[in-house]
Amino acid sequence: MTISVQHEGCWTSNLGDVDASTVNYQVYPERDYLRSRITVYPKDKSVVLRMKRSRGVLKINKATSYGDVYFVDFLNRYRDSLAGWLYDKEVMFLFNRIWRGTETWGFVIPRDRVSEILGEVSSYGKLVNYTLEDFKLNLGPRLSPAERRALKTAFSRGYLDYPRKADADTVAMELGLSKVTFLHHLRNAYRKLTVHYLNSDLS
Repeated sequence: MTISVQHEGCWTSNLGDVDASTVNYQVYPERDYLRSRITVYPKDKSVVLRMKRSRGVLKINKATSYGDVYFVDFLNRYRDSLAGWLYDKEVMFLFNRIWRGTETWGFVIPRDRVSEILGEVSSYGKLVNYTLEDFKLNLGPRLSPAERRALKTAFSRGYLDYPRKADADTVAMELGLSKVTFLHHLRNAYRKLTVHYLNSDLS
């Protein structure tokens, strides 16, 4: 599920025309704060100053410049925050992005709790949009032991380098396979990895 919310009075409403994304955060409900780490693009020092003055931001631990991006480590209030509310709902977080005062959260919940989320989120701000889609956990392609051995040995021996440091006959001999069998396993591994990458990219 993805929700986009305009949370007036929150520090997120003071960012202006920058693109911010949460890298990670730690929650301390018993102390009523979260430690958040976000990236801010394009780099704008005034954004950090506005965050310092925002209601809900308790402390800026560090603001570091990396090229044209700011990395901001800060503490913000747990109570009355969307992050705190979603944490209390025990959702599985996927991502968080802030753009022009709108917070977009992606997370996983059972379908029978969608109405509950939509019913309560309005107490934290204006719900701009939401989307629902089935969550698919993609752990990567399943290579057979033979395919993994062929790929690992080809990589370690430099068969995949350009120019090649070893030819197919040499790698096949090390594996105790014929050249044809080695190439069969290697190409199967290529195909599975390529399909996985393309499907991930399209999604």
